[in-house]
Amino acid sequence: MAQARQRVLIVDDDPDILELCDNTLRAEGYETTCVATGEEAVTQVRQHPFPAALVDLVLPDVGGLDVVSAICQADPEAVVIIITGFASLDSAIEAVRRGVYDYLRKPFDTQELVRVLARGLEHREVIRENRQLVTKLNRLNQQLQESKAHLENEMRIATEELSVFIDLERRLYEADDYRVTAQCILDAAMKLTGAGSGSVLAVDQSLGRLQPLVAQGISNDELTARNLLIGKDVLGEVAASGTGRFVNDLLADPQLSEDSLVYAGIRSVIAQPVMEKELVVGVIALFDKPEGVFTQKNLDLLAVLAAQVSDVLAGMVTHPFYQRQVEPAGSDEFIDLDNLVQ
Repeated sequence: MAQARQRVLIVDDDPDILELCDNTLRAEGYETTCVATGEEAVTQVRQHPFPAALVDLVLPDVGGLDVVSAICQADPEAVVIIITGFASLDSAIEAVRRGVYDYLRKPFDTQELVRVLARGLEHREVIRENRQLVTKLNRLNQQLQESKAHLENEMRIATEELSVFIDLERRLYEADDYRVTAQCILDAAMKLTGAGSGSVLAVDQSLGRLQPLVAQGISNDELTARNLLIGKDVLGEVAASGTGRFVNDLLADPQLSEDSLVYAGIRSVIAQPVMEKELVVGVIALFDKPEGVFTQKNLDLLAVLAAQVSDVLAGMVTHPFYQRQVEPAGSDEFIDLDNLVQ
């Protein structure tokens, strides 16, 4: 059996031809629809496109080529086989040029009809499979191009990050005091994360608060005025817990809407503690990313920079201010950090 249950439209005004084709194709397992006029054929294909059709070129009403056009319009991949007498051979050849699969000249052998139709439907299936493969290849190629673009973007970002770290290393080598060094770290942090402002803050355990060492995009005085207490609000909790954190909308969290940073006009924050021998000696804090939001990757990058800042603040460990960090706070004496970094 060839192409079982494939639907075939048979169009011929000769009842003998209709019956012959109908019986032959049904015996081969095809599902046939027989019509005697071109008008009936056009009506059929408009209602239900056929994957294959046998069409007599000479019909009493509508021209055979018009029927062919209707069939191909309904299904561009339809296998159309023209049935023709010798007198219309030129028309049959023209029909083939227009995309008709093949033609049979009357009288034709039924086995030849079966072979031509089966070959045509196999050809149709190959075309459909090829089209599906092309579609799949195009989709895979698109995915490949997108992956390539993503990889190139990741490489570009990684290169930019590496450049920042290389430049940071050079600037740290050239820096001649703590404040310049800390400012270099802050500059690098803002470049890597895209933050709009930020600060490196020292932990003052004696006063129980954070004090800005350097700042950019926001003044030290503004941050000092916020009275950033250890253990309170986002920055204070980071200093107390030793765990980094980011919040992209302080106002959206009822527990943070009264954060002291909000009163400085800050809406988003990412902060990483600066550790020295398991002791939190400072915090890197960045604020208000103009484009996008803070991410875990940003926090990871800050962790690397925080390690650099720890070396900066470690130079102050021998100062009495840091010696008092390991003792209970019992003094309200104000420590001027500017004196520590000179």
